[in-house]
Amino acid sequence: MSSQSENLPNALRPLQIIPPFEDWAGTTDDAIRERVLGLLKAGLGGLVTNVSLRNYLRDEQAWEILQRGVRIAHEAGLRVWIYDEEGYPSGAAGGLVLEKAPSVEAQGLIRVVDAAGGIRYEVITLYEATHATENFYKKRHYINILDPAAVATFLEVTHDRYARVLQPIDRYVEAFFTDEPSLISAYIPKDRDYPRTLPWHARVPDEFRARKGYDLLPHRESLFIDVGEMDRKIRCDFYDVIAQLCAETYFGGLQEWCRRHHVASSGHLLGEETMVWQTDFDGDPFTCYRRFDLPGIDMILSDPEKIMAKDYFMVPKIAGSATRLQGGQRLMCEISDFFGTMEKHPATMEQMKCTAGLLYSFGVTDLCSYYPLSFAPKAEVKPGQFSMSEYRGYTDFAARLNSMFTSGKIRSRVAVLYPIASLWAHFTPSNRSMYEPHPNQDVTFLDGAFTSLCRSLLQQQIDYDVVDERGLAGARIEGNGLVIGERRYQLLLLPPVDTVRVRTMETVVRFVEGGGSVLAHSLLPRHAAEGPREDIRIQEMVNTIKSAGALGGFAPGSPPIEYLVKSRVPPECDLAPSSPAILCTSIQRKEGPAHFFVNVSSSGYKGTCTFQSAGKPFLFDPDTGAEQPLQRVEVDGLMQRASISLRPFESLFVLFR
Repeated sequence: MSSQSENLPNALRPLQIIPPFEDWAGTTDDAIRERVLGLLKAGLGGLVTNVSLRNYLRDEQAWEILQRGVRIAHEAGLRVWIYDEEGYPSGAAGGLVLEKAPSVEAQGLIRVVDAAGGIRYEVITLYEATHATENFYKKRHYINILDPAAVATFLEVTHDRYARVLQPIDRYVEAFFTDEPSLISAYIPKDRDYPRTLPWHARVPDEFRARKGYDLLPHRESLFIDVGEMDRKIRCDFYDVIAQLCAETYFGGLQEWCRRHHVASSGHLLGEETMVWQTDFDGDPFTCYRRFDLPGIDMILSDPEKIMAKDYFMVPKIAGSATRLQGGQRLMCEISDFFGTMEKHPATMEQMKCTAGLLYSFGVTDLCSYYPLSFAPKAEVKPGQFSMSEYRGYTDFAARLNSMFTSGKIRSRVAVLYPIASLWAHFTPSNRSMYEPHPNQDVTFLDGAFTSLCRSLLQQQIDYDVVDERGLAGARIEGNGLVIGERRYQLLLLPPVDTVRVRTMETVVRFVEGGGSVLAHSLLPRHAAEGPREDIRIQEMVNTIKSAGALGGFAPGSPPIEYLVKSRVPPECDLAPSSPAILCTSIQRKEGPAHFFVNVSSSGYKGTCTFQSAGKPFLFDPDTGAEQPLQRVEVDGLMQRASISLRPFESLFVLFR
């Protein structure tokens, strides 16, 4: 591989999110061209921008400046994305949608108990204490993303106007970026009591009946409190319908528009870190990711140790898994160090690069950066900003990572079930802040245990894909392999889960009967998401798996999870000593396998690694582009052992040819 960064095309390079051209560069062609050339000098592959936020969408002069700026960027060879909102969350068009259609404002359903104990259900407008008022940008009434009229109006005033101004839009624009649209049915400030609120729209009862075959309205009580044995089914059905409507109406509406205009739909969801937040804000991320041409996430901190210690690592891991399972090749990430800057501990360049390594190892391919690039001479660059030459080091590093990861495919032989149906089965809306523990202990346990399992595997250099039940239902069994699309797994891990769909367990049984292996927590499936009549089938299938001897356990008192996994799926790269700070990702390439190591710690690492790979090994440093032979310590058939050394926050590839 060449170490010449100039050989890496703009398609592999990060994009820079910039303000509207008049705020960023000025209004003259020369001023805009100078800034555009500065982006190229800094090693960027494109930009993300939008029309001026002043008199948003209604200023003819602003549209003319945007048109010139986009054409100048296009002529210079930069990729251009359009950010589709005046700040976030996307969908309001700076308030213009609700001006045109006041009835499409976000709604929720609440349960009210009167003084006599009578119960009624009320539809309310969602605004105070929701994401509409508590985001970092501005307080603004928000649309109902379940409402087709809201989405149609948003597309009319926003996307249609861009298409007219930038005609033909597919010549100039690669993608549209939508930012954190959501159902906003959770509340944010702490230490308050709120009405328990469900996402709602008038069409929900009819859609529910059409999709599930029964009337929701007599069962609303089960969505708010525990009523009886039908609660699980009603909740699973409800959030499944909400996820479908969310995906079809908003994300599907945008995707259909983009496909008609031959551009890609991209962007990211709100509350990507936990299953509780995903339930509140979109129902189910896997369902929504299916309606993106280029799914996305955000990562607004750049401290790798915090990313791994908290829930943030789950965001790229789930989105990357969904992208691979759904046959996609690209995953966008809006990257910044917003939290670090807010806390007055901005990330170092080494931490930024390490964060990029972590993201690419999970499946990110397109970085949209908010990092502060300065166009001033190096001596005049302000603290907290990066000169063009400093930034070039980052963008070259990211482009080399992207080149390596997109030269093959991430190889994962372990699948982890995404247990959101179990969480739905217990889920009722909280009367507390989204940042406070959910009042149902089962919900809190299921969410936390899933995250802990996912983190533990990564800390033992065990890579995996998170697999949703829809993916499992469509899986093929080929020999002892579980095959979903182009992904093939030798081992399925079941986190704590008590409720699953019948088709999910049928797939698991077929996998076991074909010689596959399953590891499960002691909390095993015993309820069907389809309702109590199917519970016995779930329990019988669990017993079938047990009797086949294919079901191992990982619970207190059992062997460590890494031992159980590695005894069934021998690792392709095995570190000694193991370190929770080292992530390892394997890439299947035509030239031969590659293994990527990233040290997410501020401490260095030294050890040896045993590779199950033939061929001659090389070290490739994405920071410099340099490649050199790796000195092998020992060779034994297909197994090779070599010394591995990683500086704090360093990333390295080991390539075999």
